Amino acid sequence: MKSYEVSNGVMIYYLPKELDHYAAEKIKKKSELVFREEDIKYLIFDFNNTVFMDSSGIGLITGRFRKVHDKGGNVYAINVKPTIDKILNMSGIYRILSKRENKEEIISEMIEGGYYE
Repeated sequence: MKSYEVSNGVMIYYLPKELDHYAAEKIKKKSELVFREEDIKYLIFDFNNTVFMDSSGIGLITGRFRKVHDKGGNVYAINVKPTIDKILNMSGIYRILSKRENKEEIISEMIEGGYYE
């Protein structure tokens, strides 16, 4: 399975089972390349496979948020399991990260907001 996909300025990152320092650094490097090549305005972190996350995951999200926020974009989390949700909630990251059930919900919001036609 691909770790990410990009379409129309939207990047979906399928996060690994364990989002630790090693995985966060790998994702950061890969996303830096994508951000240089593509005009990413919306970033979706898919937590479907993630069962463990440490503070490195919070740092990853914060850093990517700055990249898309400067372009007027947004960062989303989908498929968040209760254990990960608790970590995200306790960290306060939901002030900058919008949680949705699935990517279809986000796309529908983008259409309503005029981003997609």
